[in-house]
Amino acid sequence: MERSWVFVKKLMLLFVLPIVLIGVLFHPLSPQAAANFSVTAVIPDNQIDKTKTYFDLRMKPGQKQDLEVVLKNDTDKEITIETNANTAVTNDNGIVDYSQTDPKLDKSLKTPFSSIAKTDDEVVLPKNSSKTIKVTVTMPAESFDGIILGGLQFIEKEGDDAKKDGGKGVQIKNRYAYVVGVQLSENDTVVEPDMKLHEIKAQQINYRNAVTANLQNPEATLIKPLAIDAKVYKSGDDQVLHQAKRDGLRMAPNSNFNYAIDWENQPLKAGKYRLKMVATSGDKTWKWDEEFTIKGDDAKKYNETAVDLEKDYTWWYIAGGALAVILLVFLAFWLGKRSKKDKDEDKK
Repeated sequence: MERSWVFVKKLMLLFVLPIVLIGVLFHPLSPQAAANFSVTAVIPDNQIDKTKTYFDLRMKPGQKQDLEVVLKNDTDKEITIETNANTAVTNDNGIVDYSQTDPKLDKSLKTPFSSIAKTDDEVVLPKNSSKTIKVTVTMPAESFDGIILGGLQFIEKEGDDAKKDGGKGVQIKNRYAYVVGVQLSENDTVVEPDMKLHEIKAQQINYRNAVTANLQNPEATLIKPLAIDAKVYKSGDDQVLHQAKRDGLRMAPNSNFNYAIDWENQPLKAGKYRLKMVATSGDKTWKWDEEFTIKGDDAKKYNETAVDLEKDYTWWYIAGGALAVILLVFLAFWLGKRSKKDKDEDKK
């Protein structure tokens, strides 16, 4: 459906635009001229693939290791860098996201990267200088198969002047952020991917009506590339109401996200529906066929706040038609009664 693809592009823009505005990079980094600082990972001996510029490390249960990252200040002024060790999650655009400092984690995730990586909250860099910082990673005592995935995020801290200006709404200051990926494993055991479908519900995305299906990756492995085709039907009907088909998606280990099916600027209507969904990754295929309900209260709530909503005038047409029928019946009755009266007068 053409409008469904338009919605997908809008949804992608919703997630990509904020990233562009602050200059966040969700992949291993090289120095960037646009920022005031650069980031370089110091690759250790236990790196699995030394051609990678992010950390891809073979670890042991209980192992403790300092990861080193070089921060370089390329300006003539002192700057402060905020540092975070973030757990990789899947955002609702179907992208592995390393930028969230306090995400809602999936219940299947036993060891979040943020719980085993410790670093200073801030690093001060004098003008035209570089500094090597250490991030201490402590592996869980119990061995595991699969991977732990996260990212080391570095953001230039806003100065007091920038905060004041921002509060007045007179200046927009770009904040450049870098993320260095960290992937930890203990063996070469292949963990087979799996996917599960959970809650299906009506909601709004950027003030546009949609239905979302929560998909979970309960295993300690990346799912990539991932293609999903979702179709929504009215319960008991074979006609497709709305469809969302996308490919090139990725899911972080032990994570979940809400896959959106655009309602194409149509009002939500209370009732029972059926979702048929197929997800494929490599030689793996998952299929679901589930019923769900849109409640009247939810439909009313979202319809009242939705933008670009195409109004449904069906009931106005029905009411207008009913009124027209009533008027015609009344007119026919009145004309008939008048005709009879005229005939009675003629007989006299």
